[in-house]
Amino acid sequence: MRRSELDEHRGEAVSAGEQFNIEPQFQRTTVPCEGTAGDLLVLTPLAEGEYDPSPQGLASLWLCTRSSNEGDQVPAVWARVQFDGVASCDRPVPDPPQDRPPLGKG
Repeated sequence: MRRSELDEHRGEAVSAGEQFNIEPQFQRTTVPCEGTAGDLLVLTPLAEGEYDPSPQGLASLWLCTRSSNEGDQVPAVWARVQFDGVASCDRPVPDPPQDRPPLGKG
């Protein structure tokens, strides 16, 4: 979904049980140099429609944590969102890990 499309729906509620899809950037193994803090993107090395034989999937979700600055030729910084488990419809979802350090102020 492009930023302009997201802006059209900003602030709208999503009904319980709905899913949304971030269209992957197919056959891409690097993040873009351009980005605005808060951007999300999905990368996959696979071609569109290509079957993914890997057990947990090859697509990855990335969050832009620092905007690019074209004037100074400073590229955006992206952080991969790391998930703590995977699930499939044929079994219950795993419990969240309980070994995270306690949150601190600051």
